[in-house]
Amino acid sequence: MTRSLSRRVAALAGWLCLWAQPALAGPPAEEQAVPGLVAPKLSVGPQTFEYPAALREREDPPSGQITIEYVVGTDGVPKEIVVLESPDPALDPIGAEIVANLRYEPATYEGELVEVKLSLAFVVEAPAPAPVEDPDPLEPDEGELPDTTNPDPDPDDSAAIVRISGRVREAGYRTPIEGATVLAIGAGELPVGEIRGTLYEEPSEPEWTVQAQTDAEGRYELRDVPEGKVRLVILAPGYVRSDRVVELEPGKQLEINVWPRRESQNPYRTEVVVEREPMPEIVERSLELEEIQKIPGSQNDALKAILNFPGVARPPFSSGLLAIRGAAPEDSAVFLGYHEIPLLFHFGGLRSVFASEILAQIDFIPGNFDSRYGDAIGGVVNVQPRAGRRDGYHGHLDVNAFDAGFLAEGPIGKGSFALAGRRSYIDFLLTQALPEDSGINFSVAPRYWDYQLLFDYPVSGGELSVRAFGSSDKLKLVFSGANDDEDATEDARNQVETGQYFSRADIVYRKRLGAWDFLITPSFRAGFTELGVGGILDLDVRTKDVTGRTEISRQISKRLRWRIGTEVNATLFDVDVSAPNGASFSAADTITRTVSGLMFRGAMYSTVTVGVTDNFVLYPGLRAEYFAAQSRAGVDPRLRGVWKLSDRTALKGAVGLYTQGIQQAVQLDESFGNPYLGLQKSVHTSLAVAQDLPWDSFVELTGFYKELWQLVSPSQELVSRSGGELGPEQYANTGVGRIYGLELLLRKNLSDNLFGWVSYTLSRSTRIDAPGETRELFDFDQTHILTVIASYKFPRGWQLGARFRLVSGNPYTEVQNGVVDAQVGTYFPINGPINGARLPPFHQLDLRLDKTWVLPILQVSLYVDVQNVYNRQNTEFINYAYDYQSFSTINSLPIIPSIGFRVEL
Repeated sequence: MTRSLSRRVAALAGWLCLWAQPALAGPPAEEQAVPGLVAPKLSVGPQTFEYPAALREREDPPSGQITIEYVVGTDGVPKEIVVLESPDPALDPIGAEIVANLRYEPATYEGELVEVKLSLAFVVEAPAPAPVEDPDPLEPDEGELPDTTNPDPDPDDSAAIVRISGRVREAGYRTPIEGATVLAIGAGELPVGEIRGTLYEEPSEPEWTVQAQTDAEGRYELRDVPEGKVRLVILAPGYVRSDRVVELEPGKQLEINVWPRRESQNPYRTEVVVEREPMPEIVERSLELEEIQKIPGSQNDALKAILNFPGVARPPFSSGLLAIRGAAPEDSAVFLGYHEIPLLFHFGGLRSVFASEILAQIDFIPGNFDSRYGDAIGGVVNVQPRAGRRDGYHGHLDVNAFDAGFLAEGPIGKGSFALAGRRSYIDFLLTQALPEDSGINFSVAPRYWDYQLLFDYPVSGGELSVRAFGSSDKLKLVFSGANDDEDATEDARNQVETGQYFSRADIVYRKRLGAWDFLITPSFRAGFTELGVGGILDLDVRTKDVTGRTEISRQISKRLRWRIGTEVNATLFDVDVSAPNGASFSAADTITRTVSGLMFRGAMYSTVTVGVTDNFVLYPGLRAEYFAAQSRAGVDPRLRGVWKLSDRTALKGAVGLYTQGIQQAVQLDESFGNPYLGLQKSVHTSLAVAQDLPWDSFVELTGFYKELWQLVSPSQELVSRSGGELGPEQYANTGVGRIYGLELLLRKNLSDNLFGWVSYTLSRSTRIDAPGETRELFDFDQTHILTVIASYKFPRGWQLGARFRLVSGNPYTEVQNGVVDAQVGTYFPINGPINGARLPPFHQLDLRLDKTWVLPILQVSLYVDVQNVYNRQNTEFINYAYDYQSFSTINSLPIIPSIGFRVEL
């Protein structure tokens, strides 16, 4: 598992809090929160707070807490200094100057310099007035006890009496907040109740303070707190300060549970998960769920963000097909929990088949992927689920215009569970939303559902995961238009029926033993696919897949790591097919056949991490794979490298060979295909430069070039069948392809309330089906793909986002005329050059508005997600009349507003 590492490791150093006298020392070193992280160490300090003389002259000079947030840069110098609170604005510049004068040994992560955000809190006390000498002081009588009315209690004194206790948990999520500072001071004349906002007050010097820290369960205890009015202040990194006044009666105890809300700008929101074996891909988009779930058009589905990245073509009718870097959708692979899944999205790409809320990681790798992945010549999407939460029982209910879903999770003994599900009612929505002249009629309403069940438990020093999940889709539609034959009540050419179902069960066991890491995971999947097109093609496919993967890796030295793995995939299939004989595409000339068999492939792979220098790392890899159904093997050497030119600039390059077997078993059948088909091949090359920019942003420019050969292409060559008769070859490995282009990504990470990116792809994808034929544009070739996304978090839980897309239209083969066969009364088209025309450019604007209310034990969100705001009629297909003399267009979905709400516990 590889993860991209942010240059700013906020939340790894924790919250540093000091209560100082006039001499202010810098923050002490914090314990290492994550293996490999070395926190910044103070090298210049302490600093002295000089109380302003002008403020001393006030009748009541201001005293109180100053809280300052700042970033320790890679040069050890504090920057981005912000005063979060202070007792008086006149003290702000002095506190900021003190922090600016601190100097650190910068933080590092695995030897790499990183920035760390810290917070510092200290109390400023006004100098006490000079005492007036008493000319005749009274000495206490012998035996008189000293005054102890206002002791300064020791919070660590176990014999002291607990007067105030409780728990500090995050509002809306009920997650315990560990390490929060709980401070009790005298409240003076302040009224009982919550203090909202920053209180600029001029109090007298605090008579006493009692302080505690919350434990792992968020619990705290304050001992020997004097009775009366008590001001209770809770400070935690990334959370809104909680400040209230309570009344502590004589002889009583108080239990105060506090629910701080996360700040709108909260760098601690995202957990940083770091594996011991970082093997970065040359181009890898690792997504954080909080950033992408609220992208316009996503319907809270984080996986849909993949469709907005450079290199991903916009699929027809927003179908969710993944055409990556000019490759066909079937040439790319999607892995969920170490095993491949047959599809990533439900009908129309509206939803993914797995709940985003139980995902830990989404990696999009458009090319030059590691040897861990095989049987693909396009790109790879790697998705990893997370374990259920173990800090209590949680869940959510999400209802919108398309579907309704739920999630429940919590602890089971030392382990955890997570259960999620979703069911659509888009059938009703689309039949109401589509205009009468759209040319689309759903005779069987589209519907989908999915489920996920996860169980995780520690076993023998490792982690055991048991997972079960599945998905189902079903629809039937009829394309119709004004140009249809008036005598035909229903043209079979215009009917499409499809359905797909799969259910999968996995077992995953991971263990770390010293310098070794072990992984073993078997999986079983059952699936069913049906497809009917125009009354000509009918296909029913039933499959049972057994897959397995094992990996062993070891950190040999600081600059050398080795990983070796094996992968097996066995598929038992039964296919019922009725399809045209050759290229006639006539319902009267079809073949019906049942095809059954077993497809098996097995692979061994290895990747080595070699640190040539501190700034130059190579990742040589090798994958050897055997495809039993084709009785052929492929050996794929691959090499990747990363060269850090500076702390903020990296150059990445790669070259590798990739092999793919036959994806559809029916293509190896003698009647419908060619049993002698070989393996498809591709070589990937890419070169990328990445540059970190200010304001938590970066830019990356990538050039790529791919050559493809031995592609499976249609063939009408006559060959001898096994029975001795002659027949068309159907398919042959005669195709070649060429794909090249540039990708640009300018991304602003989630900070300062602003998040978004600009992605642009300039590419060309061409094919030659057979020697001697002309080079043609590929069906998914899109010259220009531009996506602009921006979201901004406003105060009080509001968030507004927009997405704009501009894409070149897909190529298509234009019909120039039609002729009639008088004997059978059927029209045949006269086609122009293959893919010689293009559909009009696609452009669309989507908007989303969110409002979130954070309550103590739950969080409620209301959102409006509007797709195609200005109702652009984007052409997806051309539907010709029966005589090919005229045509109508089949357009993408019209404006669709989705209103939904979400309740989280």
